[in-house]
Parts: sequence; structure tokens; C-alpha cells
Amino acid sequence: MAIVKNEPVFEAGDNDYTKPRHIIVEGTNGEIGYDLGKLAREEYGTKLCAYDAPIYAQARREYLARNWPEMLEKSQGVLRAFGMPEDDVVYDGTTLPYDLYDSQRGASLGANTCSAAVLPHEKTDTGATYVSRNFDLMAMVLWSELLGKEPPQGAYSCWERGIVLETRPDKGYRTIQVGGHEVLWPWIDGINEKGLYVTAFHDPWGIGGETSPSGGMNVSGITLTQSFGYILSTCATVEEAKHLILRNHLMQVLINAHVMIADASGNATVFEIDQTTQAYVFVDRVANEPLFATNHPLHTYPEPSTYPEFDMEAEHGSFTRQIILRDAYAKLKPPFKREDVVAMLDQIHCAFIDDEKAEAGPKERTLINVNADLSKPEIAIRWYLGDVGPIEGTNKVKTRMSDFFTFGF
Repeated sequence: MAIVKNEPVFEAGDNDYTKPRHIIVEGTNGEIGYDLGKLAREEYGTKLCAYDAPIYAQARREYLARNWPEMLEKSQGVLRAFGMPEDDVVYDGTTLPYDLYDSQRGASLGANTCSAAVLPHEKTDTGATYVSRNFDLMAMVLWSELLGKEPPQGAYSCWERGIVLETRPDKGYRTIQVGGHEVLWPWIDGINEKGLYVTAFHDPWGIGGETSPSGGMNVSGITLTQSFGYILSTCATVEEAKHLILRNHLMQVLINAHVMIADASGNATVFEIDQTTQAYVFVDRVANEPLFATNHPLHTYPEPSTYPEFDMEAEHGSFTRQIILRDAYAKLKPPFKREDVVAMLDQIHCAFIDDEKAEAGPKERTLINVNADLSKPEIAIRWYLGDVGPIEGTNKVKTRMSDFFTFGF
């Protein structure tokens, strides 16, 4: 058995929104794919994504054989778990989606979402790289309710069944990926045994198939969300990750995003795909300075003097959050501590009474908060448990979050 652990992260109450599980897998990539495929089919109700035509499956298999053979081995294990031949040309074995209903190609997510900050290691108390991020998304059934459809009976809401997946392959780095809606490569945060950290944020300027299935269709190369696992399993540094990205063909499905990558040495970058040219570009952290990411492309709007006109009353607006983070950073006095970066992200915690006024999505909440000290190959996570009620005199809602739980190697 490749699955050596599958347990609740904590004992969730009946009224707790999130009930995440900690899963550890080890073995060959084929064994890992097979056992995760069985788990996804039997416990999460996964149905494989279908390709539009056999040529996409055939070309994709050829691409993976050349560029990412470990994923090809995993996908072959997945197909076996579903009783299909390894060279099946109908179904996509590279993704194990769950709890995504009424997927629709090309609809717009229509919301601002996540945020993150990297503190300059040159000014921290131990010289370590400190990072923190908020994962914000709609606390509703995806994609049904977001698209105005009646969800299926018994449907699970966004991130309600979260996963922390630790993978210990016989080839490649050990990784921890945090997310939901995907058993094989949970998106949207991760760290590896070398202290390389990857996270992502919605990019409304991006071009792709938002709210679409996570694979199959006319997908070629690697989807952007799959690339997180690729980076973590093969790269130790930001520089290595950049080269890996530039050598590959990445497609946007599910959600259009830009990606933050940070390493133990203090290097950090945000990878973006230019809307006009589709060029792959990087915005690097400057020495002695922090790096912030929200939802606009940093290569287009790098700092406040380049921002378009926006309303600071819209508390969850992408440019507003950048200003809040910059103001919070300006008030800090070095040496910075790990708790400083967590406190910064708490200032832009997403939970509002009037979502439209805040420029948040409907029922949008900070569903997880993550922080890490990249000198240690570990990651700390807390989950959204529910609302407490409005905060008087503000447009904010007080929420219940779990304690932080730490996962590492």
C-alpha cells in the first residue's frame, strides 16, 4: 500500500465548515498514482476528466514521457485504479478532481481572492525567509452556486473536504501540498524537503478556462495547477523553478492564476503569463525589500504609482490590499519575526458583510491561512471553521479559525 496515513487533521465539530485530512503516500510513482486513484474513486467520488479527442491523450502522453515521466507513471497508476489500460485515449489520468460540480469552460470567476507576503530575510531575526498567505475563495458549492445553478443533493462546499498530502516518492523530492478538490496534486500551496515554497492567486487578467474541468478536454502540456507539484518534486531553488517553467508548456484551467515561489536562501519571485503576448515573465523580490502578491499582474502594475484609479473603501480590492500590506510593513521595526508576517495577512482576512462593497466574491472567506519559516522544511496551516457574526461599525465579519497545525519532514 502506498498510502501509509489517512487521518483527520483535527477532530472537527458538527458545526465546523472544514474537515481536512492528512494523507501520506510513499512508493513508486505508479504505486502512488494507483492508490490515490482508488482512494479518490472510493472515498471522494472522483470521475476522470475526458479528452475532446484521442489525439490530445496521445500527444499528452508523449509530452509527459519527454518532460515529466514521473507524472506519466502516476497517471498510468491512476488509469489502472479505474480499470483502464495505461494507454487509454479517452480519459485523463493526470488529475483526480472531486467536489467540483457543473464545471463550465470559460466562465469568469468574477472575484478577487488570495494574498501573500514574503519578508526580506536580510531583516529577519534569524535570517530566515518568512512567508504567509491567505487562501480566499467562496464558501459555497463550486462551481454550481457560483454559476447560479442548483447544486446536486449532498454536494460539498469549497474546501470543505480539504487535504494535506505528503508524498514520498522513490524518485524526486518529498513534498507537502495543501488544498482541496484534487487528490493527486492538491492545489494551491506546497513546500518540499529543500524548503522551496509555492503558492498561487487568482489573476483576473489571465487567459484560460476558468471554472472548467481540471483536465482532459483539449489540454496539452501541463496545467498551471499541476505545475506546483512538478516544481516541488524536482526543484530546490527559485532559479531552478524558473528554468523548469520556461522549458514547459503550461495551460490555465480551473482558475487563471499567477504563482509565488520562494526558497530558503531568501529568493522569491512571482511567475505570470502576460495577457497580450502570453510570454512567461517573473517579478523578483528586491534585496532588503518584501514581496507582496494579490490579484493583479505585478509585471503590469509593480507598485502604487502604476496603479489605476481604485477605491480604498473596497477593502478586498487587489490594489487596496497591496496598500494595506505596504502600510503594515512600513510600521514594522526590524528584526522581523515570523509572527509579524502572519499579523500582516490577518489585516486583510477575507470575511465581509457586504461582499459587493468590499469587492469580494459572494460568501468569500479566508478558507486557509498558511505561514512558513523556509529555513525549516515545514508549513503551518489553520482552517476556516465558520462565522461568528458582524463586527460592529465595520463591513467585516468575525470568523472562527482552527489552531495552526504544522506539517514537515
